[in-house]
Amino acid sequence: MGVKKLLLAGAVIAAGGLAFPAAASAGNPSLCGSDLVCIYDGNSWVGFLGSRGPGGGLANVSASANDHMDSWENRTNTNAAWYYDHDGGGHCRTMAKLTEDDNVNVLNSDELSSWRTDRGC
Repeated sequence: MGVKKLLLAGAVIAAGGLAFPAAASAGNPSLCGSDLVCIYDGNSWVGFLGSRGPGGGLANVSASANDHMDSWENRTNTNAAWYYDHDGGGHCRTMAKLTEDDNVNVLNSDELSSWRTDRGC
C-alpha cells in the first residue's frame, strides 16, 4: 500500500495494508490522562467519545458514539481491543499498550461498536 502517516511522536509506515501505531506520546493529554484508553470521533484525537481504565471487560459504546471512532490512544500497560459490532461481534482490532492511532485505516473508520481494555484480540 505504501501509505505513510506522520505522527508527532514519529513516522508510522504502513506495509501490506497494515499500519503500525507509534508509541503514545502526542495524542490529547488534556482529555486522555495516563493509564486510560480513549476513543475519538475525528482524526488527530478530536471529538472525545469516551475513556476507560485498564482491566475493563467487554462493553458496548453509547448510541451516540456507535460507528463514530476515527482515532484512539492507549496510555495503559495492557492491550485493549475494539470491535465492529456490539457485544464483541464482527472484526476485532487490537489497540496495543502504550500506542495511539491518529487516523484509523479508512476501512476501519467509523466502525467501533464495542471495546475492552483487559486484552487485545
